[in-house]
Amino acid sequence: MIIKKFQSSYSPSKNLSLDESMMLWRDRLIFRQYIKNKRHKYGIKFYELCTPDGYVLSAEIYKGKNIENTSTSKVNDLVMQLMRPFLNKGHHLFMDNFYNSVGLSKILLENKTHTTGTLRSNRKLNPKQITGKNIRLKKGDHIFKRKGPIYVSRWKDKRDIFTITTGYQPQMVTIKNRRGIEIQKPKQIIEYNSNMSGVGRCDQMLSYYSSPRKTIEWYKKVMFRLLDMALWNSFYIYKKKISTVQRTLY
Repeated sequence: MIIKKFQSSYSPSKNLSLDESMMLWRDRLIFRQYIKNKRHKYGIKFYELCTPDGYVLSAEIYKGKNIENTSTSKVNDLVMQLMRPFLNKGHHLFMDNFYNSVGLSKILLENKTHTTGTLRSNRKLNPKQITGKNIRLKKGDHIFKRKGPIYVSRWKDKRDIFTITTGYQPQMVTIKNRRGIEIQKPKQIIEYNSNMSGVGRCDQMLSYYSSPRKTIEWYKKVMFRLLDMALWNSFYIYKKKISTVQRTLY
């Protein structure tokens, strides 16, 4: 009910981002997760679909390993489930290497949805000319291979970075870093960095005035988490409306 209200209250623009979020929970729980690069390393994992500036459009709780056999990838099923209300509308979905694959990009493109993001080198259907272990690049080198509208590329920075995109043609673009120094990066990586902060922005806002407390049961904590999301989304829409009114007046 809450997710449907999120989606009916706001129409997102073209770009969307999908990532994981953790709700702190250290007690025993069969589907408790550990993610080392999150602020709360132990807890209940949420898969969240957001706008690049943090509005939550959809969410799914990780409920443990599914013992049912499926003909398709579980990750693909998860992405398609979260994206179902937004397919065939021309959106551009940004994801990290946990989700991305050549097969998923093809499925989403058939549903008029572009994808961009990082890619694991051992995914099925990856072109060996790009992801092969025997390939050595110097810092700054950028190579890519195309199959139809799907581009898989490899760029050497401090380490090798693999990306996949159906929305951009891989090319080197000159930008300024934080120190004002001009550097070159692939266009798809620049766009990925600009549009993947949605879940992080939402987590940041929820952390300031969080409703859940340590003493309550996990399922109650989940409900308070959803309440926090609703409050944040309401504030987001309010700020958008106020800025629109101000632009109209002035």
